[in-house]
Amino acid sequence: MPKYVKVAGWVLLALLFVGGVLGWRFLSAAGYFTAIRQEVPADCQTVASVPGPEDIVVDRKHDVAFVSALDRRAIMATSGKAGDAIRGGIYVIDLKQPVDQWQLSPVTPAEPAGLRPHGIDLYEGADGLRRLFIVNHAPDGTESVLIYDVADDNSLTLVKSVTGSLLVSPNDVVAVGPESFYVTNDHGAKPGFGRTLEDFLLLRSGNIVYFDGSRMNIAADRLSYPNGINVSADGRHIYVASTLGMSLHVYDRDVVNGAIKAVDYARLGTGVDNIDVLPDGSLLMAAHPHIVDFVSHSMDPDALSPSQVVRVELNANGGGGEAGTIYLNRGEQLSGISVAAGYKDLMLLGNVFSPKILVCQQSTEIKAY
Repeated sequence: MPKYVKVAGWVLLALLFVGGVLGWRFLSAAGYFTAIRQEVPADCQTVASVPGPEDIVVDRKHDVAFVSALDRRAIMATSGKAGDAIRGGIYVIDLKQPVDQWQLSPVTPAEPAGLRPHGIDLYEGADGLRRLFIVNHAPDGTESVLIYDVADDNSLTLVKSVTGSLLVSPNDVVAVGPESFYVTNDHGAKPGFGRTLEDFLLLRSGNIVYFDGSRMNIAADRLSYPNGINVSADGRHIYVASTLGMSLHVYDRDVVNGAIKAVDYARLGTGVDNIDVLPDGSLLMAAHPHIVDFVSHSMDPDALSPSQVVRVELNANGGGGEAGTIYLNRGEQLSGISVAAGYKDLMLLGNVFSPKILVCQQSTEIKAY
């Protein structure tokens, strides 16, 4: 046998081995080998919604919930100018009403025309100023964080549109001032082959960007698909969910200059998404136990994707503590969960695609998963 044939054979064998290892590593991180032994039920009822109520933030002082929604399936099914014309929306739910009367009321702002909202957050100052921060993916590819004044009737007026080269793939935002915020970039590359490669190789190319009201800088990097982000009530801790890393990252925050420093990390074993900080300091995190199933669900609405809510009870210093599951469904009740927002003894569960929101009793009894 010629020597070059032997060399080619060894090279092919090495490539197959490396490909197998990388494939196993990706599937493992995506929950492919995770078995759901039993569901963790909750008493739930459905609130009709527009498609894709992906993020929900609760204004507990005014007893309303803001909902960010976008019909992603319609966008994927439509091309050209018709697809570009599809707008998302912002809605409010009056939580003072009985749950069976909850409904989404539109407060979608007129500006910008290319409104396609993703993660949202609500800021309220000591003077009562309310502002809604929205990650926006415009049809022309422009990435921005939009800042709106919120009136007494919850209508929205655009104050500022923040753009910049550091906003590569923004996912979620947390406000820390009337014009300052942190935003997660879930990828380091724009859509295309590079982004797909990042996911398959589980590259830690995501980061957190801080905007102080005038300038942007990278506050933290080397994260694997950083997704949801939130801040403690005292502003001294930042919490970030890593979806492909299946983990929660905790940072100490300098409240003067906005610098953050990693201080804790917890591997949760599930693809965590958005984060809600409860009044007692605990965290509610929506999660995808089977990310592979979620990808299938994104392409086929009939493919079920398990939905999970993780509760994290932190220590007094903002790190450590205990974590466990308070809701887990194989996908029949809700597929593609993206957010769990707490309100009193309830939680509002949003999702990426379906036209509904689940309202469930919020258990404080956490269970191992």
